[in-house]
Amino acid sequence: MCLLLFAYRAHPRYPLLMAANRDEFFSRPSAPAGYWGETGVVAGRDLQAGGTWAGVAAGRVAAVTNIREPQVPSPAEPLSRGDIPRDFLLGSTPPDDFALQLAAPRYRGFNALLFQLGAQRELVCAGNRHPAFAFSPGIHGISNGAPDAPWPKVVRGREQLAALVGKLAGEIDRDNFVAPALELLADRRRPPRDALPDTGVGGELEHALSPIFVHIPPGELAVPRDGIEAPRDAYGTRASTLVAVDREGVTQLWEQNFDEDTGAGPLRHYTLTSPRTSG
Repeated sequence: MCLLLFAYRAHPRYPLLMAANRDEFFSRPSAPAGYWGETGVVAGRDLQAGGTWAGVAAGRVAAVTNIREPQVPSPAEPLSRGDIPRDFLLGSTPPDDFALQLAAPRYRGFNALLFQLGAQRELVCAGNRHPAFAFSPGIHGISNGAPDAPWPKVVRGREQLAALVGKLAGEIDRDNFVAPALELLADRRRPPRDALPDTGVGGELEHALSPIFVHIPPGELAVPRDGIEAPRDAYGTRASTLVAVDREGVTQLWEQNFDEDTGAGPLRHYTLTSPRTSG
């Protein structure tokens, strides 16, 4: 995931609403969101390392973003960051405790969003570039830097999500939440170069990675790949994921996948109504 936008305790009916884009090389094998057997988890799956970028169990949500820091060396024998949301969702450990148990130095830079409805601290951001902390109620965003860092895509996304949530009355549906949230995530506008952060990848690539929805055709630019000399493979937004958890714990996930020509696949929708039970 390269962009997480979320409204925490900002709506009376839905403690958590999330809209997220996963940016990745199109050559990396993955499976779209679906049920993980009888585990009670719904998530996409990284077929290369076995983890996930975002997923849900009833009343539990997890997602991860990498930190863009090409100048920082990788740890020896690094673990896959996709293991973090996978392991959180497959277990029952509260967010705070899970964050404390992570072998954070074994991962390349990351931010992990961990949510459990009703936990003492419901929404925790784990990471290895900052101590774990709980989010306050409000509209938040994480891209490939510090949580709530004022990157243009984060600022724009938070503003649009705040406007969307402010208009929600009663129960969410396709018209009042799903369609406008997916439209938000499809925004390809590039902000001015002088508004962008400097993460060490150069101005041209920084600009190409700056929209909410990213698309870099094959051969255009070399996107840094952790620990590997980067080929000029197609890179961009491969999945847009929406999550809603209501105050009763009913948890919904929608996901739409994209190919390297930005063709959209079917919109998948799942509802989980009780722990370890899919419906």
